[in-house]
Parts: sequence; C-alpha cells; structure tokens
Amino acid sequence: MKDLVIIGGAHPESFTGWKGKYRKIIAADSGYDTARILSIVPDTVVGDFDSTYLSSELMALGYKPCPRDKDDTDAALAIKESCGRYDLIGGGEGRLDHTLSLLVAFRTLKAPDLWFMRSDTIRLCEGKTEFSAIPGIDISIFPLTEAVVTTKGLRWDMDHALLSSSFISQSNRIEADDVFIESDRPVFLRFFPSDFSHVRWEC
Repeated sequence: MKDLVIIGGAHPESFTGWKGKYRKIIAADSGYDTARILSIVPDTVVGDFDSTYLSSELMALGYKPCPRDKDDTDAALAIKESCGRYDLIGGGEGRLDHTLSLLVAFRTLKAPDLWFMRSDTIRLCEGKTEFSAIPGIDISIFPLTEAVVTTKGLRWDMDHALLSSSFISQSNRIEADDVFIESDRPVFLRFFPSDFSHVRWEC
C-alpha cells in the first residue's frame, strides 16, 4: 500500500474513498487544516505549524512543531515520512516559490503517483501508458526533468518529442477513445478533475 500526503494549498472540494486505501496518512502543517475540511483523519502531522490555523489543537493532540528555520520544507518532511509511494493532496495555486520547491522535492525525493488539487488532477507515468477516455478531454504532458515522448490518440500527437523545461505539451486534446503514451522518463499527465473521473486506466 502507498501513503497519502496532505499539504497546504488549493485542494479538491471533496475526497472520498480514502479509508482503508492508504498505509499511512501524513499531514504537513496547514495540510492538517485541509484534512479536517475533507474529513480525513491523519495518522501523523509534521512541520513547523506556522501556517496552520489549528496549531493549538495539534499541540493538544501531542504534536510538537519542528524548528521554523530548517533545511526541508514542510512538504519535503511529509514526503520523507512516507514509504516512498504516495498520493498527494494540495500544493496548487498558492505561492510560486512553494510550487517550485515542491517540484524540486519531486526530483530529489519522489514524485506522487496521483496529485489532487482544486483545478488539476495529475498522474505520474513512465514507460508505456494506455487509457480510454471521452474524446474532447483536455490533457497536458510535462516532465519532471526531461523526457522523450510518443503519443497516439491526441489532437497533436508526438513522435519521440523531447519534453523539457523549454517545451511541454500544453493544452493538448484527446481525439480517440483509446490513448497510448510512451516516455523514457517520468512525466505528469494533467487533467481537469471532472475529466479525470472519466479516464479508465489499463493495468
């Protein structure tokens, strides 16, 4: 089983089906506030508690904040607390420096399998990925570092295209019922949350 990490930032309006799905649920600082909003009960809470509105509640539960002056962000502490495989809630649409530091953490530690935000749902893929979806759904593809990508079933298919910080496949569109994506390194597939619920992944 994998873990669930919850951090601050924009989060989905609801998150159901988490009970019994995860080995451990880890909240980072204001990720605890998010967990409370989503009616999720974390197993542990990490961070310096400088952004949570519920620090008194956390202290009453026996949690102690780490020093505010530290090398790791609260999100990085939570990722390190996980078993290595995890899904992530939050982190979007907030401070740009926080978003950039999160992407760095994904490169140096481990990226989430699934990343749930308010306006984005993202899946990490590597190698050959196949799924079925409703034509017309928007999809963006971007790499953690760089990746050579080939696709079939999109409006603008790619044939061994190099994706990097200089080029991402932004606002592409699904044109076929079945989609094939192959990448030599990890890439993120970004969907609108409402569209992601209609995607059926091949195991």
